[in-house]
Parts: sequence; C-alpha cells; structure tokens
Amino acid sequence: MSGNKSNYATIYCSLHKKAAEKLKDLAKKRCKTESKVLREMIEVYLKRIENKNLSYKHFKRVCPTGLKFIARTITKEQDERLRFLAEKTGRSITELVREAVEGF
Repeated sequence: MSGNKSNYATIYCSLHKKAAEKLKDLAKKRCKTESKVLREMIEVYLKRIENKNLSYKHFKRVCPTGLKFIARTITKEQDERLRFLAEKTGRSITELVREAVEGF
C-alpha cells in the first residue's frame, strides 16, 4: 500500500481493554502499525462474512463500560463495506470493528 492518505479513512471506535491490548501486541510482534493490523483484522472479518454467507443479524445493543477509545486508519473500501454492513444490520461500525478484533 502506498502512503497516499486519500486511500484511507479514519475510524473512531472503542475496544474492550483486552482487545486493545491484543491489537497493540500483534502490531508490535509483526512490526506494523496498529492501523495496518486493524485493516488486516477487518479484511479477514469482512471476507469471512461475505465468503461464508454468514447471516447479517441484529444484535442486542449494549453499552459496555471500560472501553478504550481509538482512532485508526482503514482503507476507504473497508470503510464503505463496514458502513454497508452497519446499515444492513442496524449495528454500529464500532460494534463491527470490536467483533473483528475480538474474533481475530
């Protein structure tokens, strides 16, 4: 990927402490930025849903406490796909990103 910022979008989301640590540790192990690792996690998550035709289902909304707020860059394509999935399921992008990180 080039360093061209026009191919990226910044997302703001909150992660459970354990998930935030997982993201940080993976980035450190792989000598990559947290944004790059998050893009990989999101891509795996989206492909898993699209390739296996996993159902898009509404989940009970919860307001978890003890979350760490992060801002990271993802590709514009991933941003569009997450927005589509969020609209289709009625879930927030934060919920989808949280699920992607926790399920990675």
